[in-house]
Amino acid sequence: MQKVTAYIQQLSDNKFILLMSLLAAITAWRVIYIQHGWLNVDSLLYFESARLFAIGEFKEGAAVFNWPLYSLLISAVHRITSLSIHTSAQVLDIVFFAITAFSFSYLIKLAGGNKLTIACGAFLLLSTPYIVGDVLPMLLRDQGFWAAFLTSLVFFVRYYRTQKISDALLWQLSTIVAMLFRIEGLAFLAMLPLILWLRYHLSFTQRLKQFLLINSLSILTVVGILAALVLSPSVTLSDFGRIKEVISLISDVSQAFNVKAVMMGNVLGSYFEDYGLIALVTGLLSILLFKIVSIISWPVIALYALNRNALHRTQQDSPALPLQDDTRIIFYSVAVISIINACASMARVFVLSNRYIVTIGFIALIFAAFCLASLMQKLRSNAFDRPWQKWITIGLIIIFSASYIKNTLPKKEGYTFEKDAVAYVKQKNITNDRIFFVTDKTVFYAGAQFNGRHSDHWQLTLDAIKDGSIYHYDYLLLYAEVDENSTEQAKIIREQLSQYRLEKEFYGVNKKKKIMLYVKQ
Repeated sequence: MQKVTAYIQQLSDNKFILLMSLLAAITAWRVIYIQHGWLNVDSLLYFESARLFAIGEFKEGAAVFNWPLYSLLISAVHRITSLSIHTSAQVLDIVFFAITAFSFSYLIKLAGGNKLTIACGAFLLLSTPYIVGDVLPMLLRDQGFWAAFLTSLVFFVRYYRTQKISDALLWQLSTIVAMLFRIEGLAFLAMLPLILWLRYHLSFTQRLKQFLLINSLSILTVVGILAALVLSPSVTLSDFGRIKEVISLISDVSQAFNVKAVMMGNVLGSYFEDYGLIALVTGLLSILLFKIVSIISWPVIALYALNRNALHRTQQDSPALPLQDDTRIIFYSVAVISIINACASMARVFVLSNRYIVTIGFIALIFAAFCLASLMQKLRSNAFDRPWQKWITIGLIIIFSASYIKNTLPKKEGYTFEKDAVAYVKQKNITNDRIFFVTDKTVFYAGAQFNGRHSDHWQLTLDAIKDGSIYHYDYLLLYAEVDENSTEQAKIIREQLSQYRLEKEFYGVNKKKKIMLYVKQ
């Protein structure tokens, strides 16, 4: 152990960050391995788009999903390596997370952290139940966004300090790449440079020069788009992907809010119907607050409460250096922009997945790394003011360790029940044209032709019964959820599919979902 410690101490900060990135890549591989082929239903769109790109059908691939960078990268890996589309996405996932961990760790270094702080940051990142436990194995474009977004912050911090042209250009390029993974990246590209105007110790001319330099590519891009719209009548905003959504954001939000406010007023009743908008806004803000607390997590919040001084430059002799003032300002600004993104999403479509505010989670983990590093130093020197602080610190370390272990443990029985159902049927050497598939995942696992996304699987079954198409198949892979509708669904199956017999059921985790295999008698 002493030799390992001595070796780590001899490493430069950059080499230590590379070591943390390697650990992140190994963890990502393990997390993906234990999925045993499970994937998120959103991945099917990217996979189908990538398949079409790989065979040269670019127009058709873009039609499947119109923000195609992720699918293009999957297609490129597939064509270069000859790996399957699914495996190619897994390789990209590992690479993206390694880059994410590297940039995350480098940001801690730029913020004033040493090896202990960087190690604490990596430990906290890998132990997150949401980022690593839930989203990482889903094979989504989010992982590419994380990598590009955090890399862009590295260049922004460097530009903020040195004003190098190379950092300004790399900031813009990496943020544009982030935007091409998720449109939310556009908000950071447009808003984050505004904090340069707050550097009041510089003259107006200096601030203007810095602002124009860090927005040079953005300005050229906007000018190019405007020129195309003016000079070519056949070009419309729709030709620029989802940019049109950003342009129409205000009108979309206004329209959605008016409708929802009226609905809220009706819910409140005649005495309070005039307060519908206030109730709506209050409810949405409460949801946002709950989501932010959820993405940060209570153990991380406990770290803040236990060691607030680690976040400020009040302990100059602390081995775990406190955050630098400039990075703290930048991180706060990123958090504010993330909240603006979240509010825009809620106000426009009234949906707020944790994936939309995961950027706040990364910033929170950077702050938490400094808190944990300071607490670790106190733990080694037994320098706590009160005994209970020591035991809470030990308890939190145990919680984070348990969370990391949980992220890497094998999944429960039934986790891949849809894949298991397809494998069972396939071992009978049955061709796909004889099988009725009802879920998107079973279609993919069977290698059948992609036929779009479907969310209401039971309605799909009812429609097939109504038009008679279901009776053309010899095998039915029906989907059901164990809920209050189960009895009625079972009755319909008995009455309408009497010529089929139930051969086997494949249950999901905790037996809340199942795939039922029916065979024609």
